[in-house]
Order: sequence, then C-alpha cells, then structure tokens
Amino acid sequence: MTPWWSFSGLKQKLGRFKFMLFLLVIIISVGLTGYKIGGGFATWQQNKISDQEYRLSNLYSELDQKIRQINYLSVELEVEQRANEQIQQELLQIREESFALRRELNFYQKVLAPELVADGISVEQFNVEPTNIENRYIFRFALVQTNSAKRYAKGYIRLNLIVSQNEEKLELDLAELAQLSKNDLKFSFHFFQYFEGEFELAPGMIAEQLAVKVVQPKTKWQSYKAFTQKLDWPNLEL
Repeated sequence: MTPWWSFSGLKQKLGRFKFMLFLLVIIISVGLTGYKIGGGFATWQQNKISDQEYRLSNLYSELDQKIRQINYLSVELEVEQRANEQIQQELLQIREESFALRRELNFYQKVLAPELVADGISVEQFNVEPTNIENRYIFRFALVQTNSAKRYAKGYIRLNLIVSQNEEKLELDLAELAQLSKNDLKFSFHFFQYFEGEFELAPGMIAEQLAVKVVQPKTKWQSYKAFTQKLDWPNLEL
C-alpha cells in the first residue's frame, strides 16, 4: 500500500488536477522564497560592496594626500640638505682662504719685515697634496730669510719624515724617497727659495711630521748655523 504523503499517494488522493495545482503552488512558493532570499542577499552584498568601495576611495584619497605630503617633505629635505652642503662648502672655503691668507701674511712679513721675527732662516709654506696614485704625495715648502742683513744664504738641507706603522715610530729619509740629489738639497738665495718633491709611502704607513734640518756652513760671509724645524703633517682628508 502506497503511503498518502508520498508523491504517488498525494496524486491518487488529490487527483491529477489538484495535485498539479498543489505542485505549482509549492514551486511558486519556493521560487518566491528563493527570490526574496536571493534579493535580500544581493541587496546586502551590494551594500557591502558600496561600503567597501567607499572605504577604498577614502583610503586612496588618504594615500594620495600622504604621498603628496611625503613628496613635499622630501623636496624640503633635499633643499635643506643642498643648502647645508653649500654652507659647509662655503665655510670650508672661507677657512681655507683664511689659512692661506694667514700663511701668506706670515710669509711676506718675514720676507719684507725681518725685524719683526728672529734672525736666521725659517721654513714656511709647507704643503702636501695627494696624487692620483694611492699613498703617493707631492710636498713643497720654502726657506725664508729672516735676518735684517739679507745677505745670500747658502747651505743645504736634510729631510726626515717621521711616520708610524703598526704603532711604531719610524724616521725615513725623505730625500731618498723623493729621489732628490745633493744638488736638489742645496740652497743659495736672497729672500727665499722653494723646495719640492714627490714620493710614495708603503701601505700602512702614516706620515706625522717632516723634520727639516737647515745647515749653513761657515764661509767668509756667514758663520756656521744649523737648526731643525719640525712641521706637522697636514690632514689631507679635510
């Protein structure tokens, strides 16, 4: 026996027409329910999408504002850095010009006004410049008369370079390093005379001082004089 609640039982009990009508009502009810549920979900989904789009638009607007602010600050920072670099360069140039003027003043004061300094000879205008070759340098200095008589000064010099290597002090013959001959080390001048040379230090050596020994042998026109003047090695990183 077929149960009444089964598909066949309902069809037999209600008849074909009523059963079809009943089935149509169920289909329509299910369709309407699904439509309402789907429509409600679609509305919720659309609201959710709109809310996300609004939040995304705000985030894009905020991001654009932050990017503009970062760009503005970057430009401002770059301008300040350039201005600071320019100020540093100007200060360095002013300092170098001040040092140069001071050296020039001291130099010409001893040449033109020897009465303001002690009698004899002085080592002035000591300068060192690095070359394109690592650890290779060019040095230059002047011997200046500081006595009021200003006779021709004659003699020779000895050059010793004080360096440090592995925390040990060493004394090197700079004339030998620079391949200067005995004639290159002689002087005979009135007022001043320049000396210069080029040399190379071994890796790891750090120059600290240049000791210039000036010797004036006894002659008819001058008495024997000798002195050593030590010059601090300049800081070439400035």
